[in-house]
Amino acid sequence: MSAPNRYAIRDVATATFLSLVSPYNALFTLPTLKTSGVQTKSTSVYARGGSGNAKIVGFSSDKEATITLQDAIFSNDLIAQLTGNAITAGVTTVDQIFVGTTPAGLTLTIPNKIKSITSVYILDTDGITNKTLLAADVAAAAGTKYSIAGQVLTFADTAGTSYRIYYKAETDATAKTIKVTSDKFGGTFRLILDCLVRDELTKADYAAQLIVFNGKVEDDWSMEFKADSDPSVLDLKIEVLKNPSTTDMWQLIIYDESLIPTS
Repeated sequence: MSAPNRYAIRDVATATFLSLVSPYNALFTLPTLKTSGVQTKSTSVYARGGSGNAKIVGFSSDKEATITLQDAIFSNDLIAQLTGNAITAGVTTVDQIFVGTTPAGLTLTIPNKIKSITSVYILDTDGITNKTLLAADVAAAAGTKYSIAGQVLTFADTAGTSYRIYYKAETDATAKTIKVTSDKFGGTFRLILDCLVRDELTKADYAAQLIVFNGKVEDDWSMEFKADSDPSVLDLKIEVLKNPSTTDMWQLIIYDESLIPTS
């Protein structure tokens, strides 16, 4: 059937980002969007005059279009485009915290290989307040020093004393590092949004593809770390730029997938 002229839209798009330079590769796809949309606007000014200073002639300019996406999943591919920095993989140093209470042997074994010790504290009875900062030495001394051999820390305080140990360890080679720098910004891409529309008359579904010829990723995004409500989402704003070779900014193609020629 031919594509409809009147249709309803109730579907989130799948967004694909493509390179603007040869060989114009598809870079990545976002299949887990929660919302997606396009807003188009312009500025209008008017010649006014006569009785009541009414609007007589209008002039429109400053055409703008904005794509807004909200993804339920954080993607390193997308974050790399937002930050302008590649996601790096490899061994890196991370800070760790270990809290333990010494048994009769007065030793605590750190579960991970220690690269270096940052701080060691004796804790108050509430287990929270930092009471005393201890220093490393070859011999433990009650209330002031501890000794360390490999991953084992030895103390001279009474058994049942609680300690908080801050230390540095190294990850394995698969760790991913995301970096935001002051000199890198989001890039510009060709963007394709695929979704469905439903014909008002026949109630049949048709494919719809919104094409953005040049989309500049805005550097305005956030991560939320919270304990309640829904999981954190990634909000993305893309400013639509004019196609360099035409006046097109975006176009929507509605078509019947079953009618695409197979040969």
